[in-house]
Amino acid sequence: MLLGQYNNWNAQSNTATGALKDSHIVADPLPSDYTDISSIENWHQFGPGLIGSAFGFKDWKCLQREIKSIANDIVGNDYDANWGNLNPAEQNIVCNYVLGAIPPIRFAEAIPDPDERMQISIDFDLNNRRARGNWQTGQGRIQIMRIFLFGKIGKANALEVFRDVIRDDLLELYEGGIEGTEEDGIPGIADFILTRSGTPYVSSGLIKRDYPVIDDSGYSMEDIANVLIGIASYGLY
Repeated sequence: MLLGQYNNWNAQSNTATGALKDSHIVADPLPSDYTDISSIENWHQFGPGLIGSAFGFKDWKCLQREIKSIANDIVGNDYDANWGNLNPAEQNIVCNYVLGAIPPIRFAEAIPDPDERMQISIDFDLNNRRARGNWQTGQGRIQIMRIFLFGKIGKANALEVFRDVIRDDLLELYEGGIEGTEEDGIPGIADFILTRSGTPYVSSGLIKRDYPVIDDSGYSMEDIANVLIGIASYGLY
């Protein structure tokens, strides 16, 4: 995704009449009358107000994804050795959005106050949990996955799927940040959905199930699984 600023933003802000374009948008590609201003600081400044405005940018973790992508490029995926490649403002922002990748010593260097570090940790955990959602209260990515699955394979079969993932605590693990063996080294919902080899779901995962698709979309179970992973892992909804 790209963060765009309307080319005539300053002039537009002084216009009293007429339809005004959004000063900032999230899109890929950007319309020709918008300039790409994607950066760690700009995403942090403008991104929160744009959550929910575009496909693939519906929750906090989508904003996290964009900031992490830029930060990874700047430090070459090494937040210890190349921490100094980020300026102080970027370091502070990255601590708030990519905390799990930051070595504790770098976190303490950027945020010397232990109380502030604790609050950042609390907010980081809460923002991630809210974005992933909760199967009991019906919110976040879990809710979107549930609605999508019900629409594709019907109530009875979707409930059977959710019964199985709840039985194995896969939704609870997902809420806590565990997606699967390839992502976290622990069996999780991604293994079940994708029916990954070498996991407990190689023969019983979603792709192996012969549920009829009820909405005339022509989707296969593999298509459904890929959409669900897109929602769960990348916020593509």
